[in-house]
Amino acid sequence: MSQTFRIPIHPKTHPAISFPDRCVCCGASKQSESPLTLSRLVMRGQRQEPITLKYQIPHCQQCARSTKSVFLAGFIPFVVGALLIGGISFAVVALQASLFGLDDYGQPGNANSLVLGAVAGLLGGFAGGFLFELIARVLLLPIFGRSLFQAPLLAAQFLTDADYVAGLRGKFGEQASHLQLTFSNDEIAREFQALNTALIGTGH
Repeated sequence: MSQTFRIPIHPKTHPAISFPDRCVCCGASKQSESPLTLSRLVMRGQRQEPITLKYQIPHCQQCARSTKSVFLAGFIPFVVGALLIGGISFAVVALQASLFGLDDYGQPGNANSLVLGAVAGLLGGFAGGFLFELIARVLLLPIFGRSLFQAPLLAAQFLTDADYVAGLRGKFGEQASHLQLTFSNDEIAREFQALNTALIGTGH
């Protein structure tokens, strides 16, 4: 059973989090580290400011390799699908819009068809990346096992400002007011809670 902790984020300082000195996934001795990186643009008064949090998460060699393999198993198909479907969507929509005379509207030299094609390419690329990654995960399930589906899809990570390493998922809360960390290993979660009692808002 997973445990989730909420850690407040202050505008001027980032939370100094301590992790147990062993693998957050399986609990074995620490042999490596995997980066957990979260980024978001938030409104501070009248302007947007970037918030980036990066932590080195302790892992054993096997869980560190698993994290990298699972990432590549999703990233490569996503990029291929985005480029392929996005490129086709751009070409088809831009060509059809040009043939229908969309460039004749507005000022001379307007490239309305290219703008419309770019929008279609962006949307098509995102959808294509999602589809290719989903298919790849199904095909690779016999090789990676359930760990492949413990990691959220890249499309979901983009939309929710989340990141995942073996045994741990992190994401921003509302308006990046807090960091939410979800541990899959209950024993590691209890050790984490003991190390960060002063920082943790609520845990359940």
